[in-house]
This record gives sequence, structure tokens and C-alpha cells, in this order.
Amino acid sequence: MRVSCIAFTERGYALAERTARALSDCAQTGEDDPGWDVSVSRGFGEGKADLRAWTALAWEASDALLFVGAAGIAVRAIAPHVASKANDPAVVAIDEAGRFAVPLLSGHLGGANELAQTVARAAGAIPVITTATDVRGVWAVDTWARCAGLVVSNPEAIKRVSARLLSGGRVALYSDMPISGQPPEGVDIASHRARADIVVSPFAGANGGASFRAAETTGEVVPAGETGKPAGVRAQAPAPEPLRLVVPCIVAGIGCRRGACAEAIGEAFLLACGQAGISPSAVREAATIDVKAHEEGLLAFCRARNIPLATYSAEELSQVEGSVSPSDFVRATVGVDNVCERAALADGGKLIFPKLAHGGVTVAFSKVTIELSFKER
Repeated sequence: MRVSCIAFTERGYALAERTARALSDCAQTGEDDPGWDVSVSRGFGEGKADLRAWTALAWEASDALLFVGAAGIAVRAIAPHVASKANDPAVVAIDEAGRFAVPLLSGHLGGANELAQTVARAAGAIPVITTATDVRGVWAVDTWARCAGLVVSNPEAIKRVSARLLSGGRVALYSDMPISGQPPEGVDIASHRARADIVVSPFAGANGGASFRAAETTGEVVPAGETGKPAGVRAQAPAPEPLRLVVPCIVAGIGCRRGACAEAIGEAFLLACGQAGISPSAVREAATIDVKAHEEGLLAFCRARNIPLATYSAEELSQVEGSVSPSDFVRATVGVDNVCERAALADGGKLIFPKLAHGGVTVAFSKVTIELSFKER
């Protein structure tokens, strides 16, 4: 986790440096998050950082912002940047005496609650957690999603799930992937996605195309004429969409002509996603033949989507098992009869979408099995 820290007094700066060293020690010993990368800046004295500029840069470049000083300073600094719980970084404030660590933003999805607890342990402070699910000991679906590496497709649905659990109700969860461990209190495993409140899947529209759930309706009284029914008759309204959690379990095998640009590759990729019904955020990596390892368009595409590129030799691809669409032209060009399907299968997944050719680019998808767990880290 990349943490940008700023302090506003000498005492606060000393605390920030001690905390940064403690987090670094955690990384070296494997405790807590093993990837701490903490930078500390001065917000006071000679050569102090401009707070507005520092916040803008840290907001874009960091996973979390840590303010050592008054919470009000942090609130005013971040206010122009706050946009969405799905994208905002974690923000934590700790007083200069090291007494209280307070998560201010993105407590669950951004990890601010966990960061506050880790910082509190490092500084000898008390973490001040205020999110309802945490203080009530209720399962927080967004925290689970983040720890499991899932992508929240519709974060506005988190509130509905949490509200039901907080009120003592139950929610149904459907998953395309196996989940080990005992389901949390209030969570039932659904056998079909159409009846689920939470759907864990790599597929877009993970409610299976059902906008209505038979088990759940609302009973609003509507005026005459709006539904064609007499006044006072209760009409069934569509149940809300389930919370969709996207599993990054898809490998995109990609072939392309020499010099193909990132835009052309992206267009073919999105076309394939649409036809396969796959959420683009479900793609965990791209794969291709090694002679394409330095294709700038392909590399730029991977950078834009923040996915790694795996490459395989023609010999390795030729040994991949599975039914593929052979091409004499491709064999004569790169030494193997198919690139995109074989590359998609090379990591051991199951081919779920065969070759699509578009604009000099070929795309195929395989799905690998990822076992999730209800157990906390």
C-alpha cells in the first residue's frame, strides 16, 4: 500500500517518521500488509509542502493519505477531491500526540479502517472506528470484497446490503467461484443468481438478466392510471439489482498484426467482452506469443487497463491442450497455428469465448478457478 503522509509540527513529523519505520518493519516481517510504501512530507517550516498541491498529487499517486494533525485540516484539504467510495483513496488522521487514529474516508473499500488500526498499533494510539457494521460487529461486504480482490461494479448497492444486515435481516449470496469457510451471520448461499442479493461473478449483468426477483417485491400504492390498475391497488415494482462483485478470473488471449495500436486492440477487446457478456474488470491478465512482447500498442493497452502481459513461445503454445481454431497463415507467420486461444489457455483455464477477429486483432477468453474464502485475513 502506497501511503503519503504529511505532518504540520516537529512533534507530528517525528511521529510520522516513527510510524513509517514501524510500517516498513511490518513489511519486512510479513505482518499486516506486506507492501507498505510510506513517504513523509513536512507541512510546516522552511521548505514546507504546499498542502493543496501535496493533496492533489497524493490523491492521484497513493492508495492512502495520512495526516498527522487536526482532522479538520485533512477534511478541508481533501474536500475538493472526494468523488466516489469506489475510487477515493483511504484517508486517516492521527493527532500529533499519537493518541487517536481516525479513518475519515473510504473506511471499507479503500482500507482506511484497517490502515487506522495498523497506524494505531505502530504509534501506540487508539483507532477510532465509526462505521456501523464495524461497531456493531456485522459483516461488511465491501471490506470482504476488497480483501478478496473483487471489484465492486455498483457500489451504490452496498448500502442496501449493509442496511438489511444491520436491521437483523438476511441476504442471499451467489458465487460462480467456490467460497470456503462458514458464511457470516445473516448470509445465506443462493443456488441461483436470480434470487441473490449479492452476485460474485466475472460476467456483466451478473443477475443473469433478471431485473425482477420473484422472492422480493415492493408494495407501493400507486395512483390510478400509472399502471393501468385502479387507484389504491398495490403494484409489483422491480426489485433492486443485486450487489455485483466482479471476480478477476479471466485471461484474455490476444493476437495482433505488427504495429497494431492500443485503440484498435482496446476496441476488439471491448467488442469481445460485450459478446461474451464479460465485465472488462474481470480480466486479470492478457496473454500472447513472445514475438509480440514488445508491441507498443499491446503494452499500452495493458498499461491502460492495469493488467500484466504474459508471453509464451511458439513451442509452449503448440503444447497447450484444447480445441482451437487453426490458421495456416498464423502458423507460417509465427510458428504456431493459433495465438489468442492457445495463449488464453496456457495458464490452465477453460476456454469460454473462442477467437473473435476484428481490425487486425484477435481475442479469446478463458476462465481460471479462484477459490474465495469467508475467513478474514
